[in-house]
Amino acid sequence: MGVLPPMHAKSIRRLAAGVGRAESTVRKWLEREDWPFGLAPPWRIDQVKAWAEIHLRPDPTIAYRKKAAAVEAGTGEFAGMGPLNKARLQAIIERALLLRHRRLVEEGKVHDAETCQQRRQRQIHDVKSALLGLPRSVAPLVAGRDAEEVERILSDRINNICEEFARG
Repeated sequence: MGVLPPMHAKSIRRLAAGVGRAESTVRKWLEREDWPFGLAPPWRIDQVKAWAEIHLRPDPTIAYRKKAAAVEAGTGEFAGMGPLNKARLQAIIERALLLRHRRLVEEGKVHDAETCQQRRQRQIHDVKSALLGLPRSVAPLVAGRDAEEVERILSDRINNICEEFARG
């Protein structure tokens, strides 16, 4: 059996159904600065699901950090705790954070910020170059065509550029 082709959503409603979220939620995603898929469909459902899983889940380390702060301050369930137990508990929490970070690195979900920034700058440069080259590459195709055909050709080219950008 071969691999099935990825499913594409051609509307916000279809995307919402594909990712199992409310349509209003998906509309909010489109307004986010970190939405990487463009504002116009089609969108690959598998890519959007992966993006949502990575970027929209609450940070689980927040709970660890709150516990560590409560231990440090000796508040809440940690009030009246002796210094030795306090130190042990802080060490356990720090070890849990370290192990989680190592696991995320091994899974490829954490990477160096500088590497990410360099990659993003290359992507932006590539998209900019493609868009700036668009008039030269499209001019022969649109000469003598009606406005509707010109618009379709430009839309197709721009969508291709955006899809390449989304693939990284």
